[in-house]
Amino acid sequence: MSAPSDLRAEIQNLRIDKAQRPIVESDAAARPRRRLIFALIALAAVIAAGYGLRGVWSGLASGASDAPPVRVMTVAPQRETGGVPVLTATGKIVSDHKVQVSTKVSGQIVELLFEQGDPVRKGQVIARIEDVVYRARRDEAAAMLEKSRATLEFQEVNFARIQRLYDEKRAPTIEWADARRALDEARAQVAASQAALDFAQKALNDCEVVAPITGVILERNVEVGDFVAAEGGRGAMANAQFASIADMQTLRVEVDISELDIARVHKGMRCKVTPDAYKDRAYAGHVMWLDPGANYSKATVQAKVRIENPDHYLRVEGSAQVAFLSDEPAAEARAAIWIPATACRHGESAGAATVFVVVDGRARSFPIRIGKQVGDRVEVLDGLKAGQTIAVEGVEKIRDGQRLATAS
Repeated sequence: MSAPSDLRAEIQNLRIDKAQRPIVESDAAARPRRRLIFALIALAAVIAAGYGLRGVWSGLASGASDAPPVRVMTVAPQRETGGVPVLTATGKIVSDHKVQVSTKVSGQIVELLFEQGDPVRKGQVIARIEDVVYRARRDEAAAMLEKSRATLEFQEVNFARIQRLYDEKRAPTIEWADARRALDEARAQVAASQAALDFAQKALNDCEVVAPITGVILERNVEVGDFVAAEGGRGAMANAQFASIADMQTLRVEVDISELDIARVHKGMRCKVTPDAYKDRAYAGHVMWLDPGANYSKATVQAKVRIENPDHYLRVEGSAQVAFLSDEPAAEARAAIWIPATACRHGESAGAATVFVVVDGRARSFPIRIGKQVGDRVEVLDGLKAGQTIAVEGVEKIRDGQRLATAS
């Protein structure tokens, strides 16, 4: 019977003293605290949801989520002083002077001083070829010239001695003739050595490739380390042409005109040139040449139109539209606003259209009235003012009030 008493004693020892027990709040006392915690969590959720809805609303209001980047232009009036367009055609912009820069000596390129698109001046060094061998040849030719001059100096002294003896009847004629021959040979050798030195010096100078004209680099065909061969050298790495340079101050547009319309065009006729790359720019021009022959397969005649005021916006080998103007001047010069046709949304009635004017970074729909169209440009009769900025591309994707990502 001692075993149960011992078990009860051990169980008594397992009890926790009341002073050491944790204080447990009653459910009634803890309820207000839990309510406060739940209220704070709910308030935080409401605030977070409010900020999220605000961002969504701002995105919908601005239209930035699907706003396409568009190109814009500033409206500027253009004063018309010529006649009305009688014919419009598209042609290619070319330069009167386009030069292929080639090397005159063979060797490895050690330095290139130009990139595609760089402007260059006539005589400017654009590349260098390794000149060790050519410099050695120049020095050898210079030494040979000094040797020839020394020989000439000796022969001049010797001939003077023989001449004096010959005059005193103390030297035979054959000795005088031999001295004269040696003197003439020495003089010829000096001339030959001078020519060899000039040739070697020219080859050394040609190791610096220079621009033959003032213009712009259109293309670059070589890299540092390439081997170039002069005068049509052959080989896998042989390339005599460094680059092509075009004179950007003498540009023209070559236009193919139908034989049925060529009678409406004549030499000296005023023109307006609009490059496809910048439809908001126009250049004055005139017909400088009409080809005497025609293209039978295409039934066209080529006309060359001189661009009178070229600038850096024009691109050689680019396309441009040429409006041939009538010889009769307009009744009075007036300022007209011309915009690309791609900037308009045409309305249901004739002459009605809509453009998007950029105001504070947003697209605002403005009704306009348009007149004649020349090529890809239309005349605005009413609705636009100078200085306003309009979207010229991607207008079919723009909504009124939408924020724009513009690109000029």
